[in-house]
Amino acid sequence: MDKQYEQYCLASPYFYDFPYRDHAMEEGFPASRQPLPPGWRRERLGDWLINIPPGPPIPSQGWKIHVSACLDNADEIVTLVWQYCVPREISFKFLPGRLAVLMRNAKYAPRGASGKVVTIYPTDEAACERILAELDAMLDGAPGPSRRPGRMRAWRLTARTR
Repeated sequence: MDKQYEQYCLASPYFYDFPYRDHAMEEGFPASRQPLPPGWRRERLGDWLINIPPGPPIPSQGWKIHVSACLDNADEIVTLVWQYCVPREISFKFLPGRLAVLMRNAKYAPRGASGKVVTIYPTDEAACERILAELDAMLDGAPGPSRRPGRMRAWRLTARTR
């Protein structure tokens, strides 16, 4: 059996469905229900909540900053990143609740997505450097999942469509 199908059993005891479909939002982290400031947009993309500030869109190619967390501290990490990004009008997305984090950190989770709880989209290289330095100070010492021991933040240059 392909282990990826296991996640579809979490949605209901009677039916297979996406685990983030209905109840994940209701039981999510407080940041998933936090109202955004005027002009911001929130979009749902799979199990991610994308938060987009007013102003010009982010460039189609640029840096991404990934922030990882464990199940026990994911709510705290999401809240800290929320409190950092919103006043500075920085685009970011996050997993809205414990179930989504659990599935991302599960043994058979896709390797490329495992451990990530938040993705931040800096507008340019200078913003990326500043965000990394400031977040490093805020998140220093916070534990991460075993797949990324000691690596709370990672970054890469990539083409971005979302």
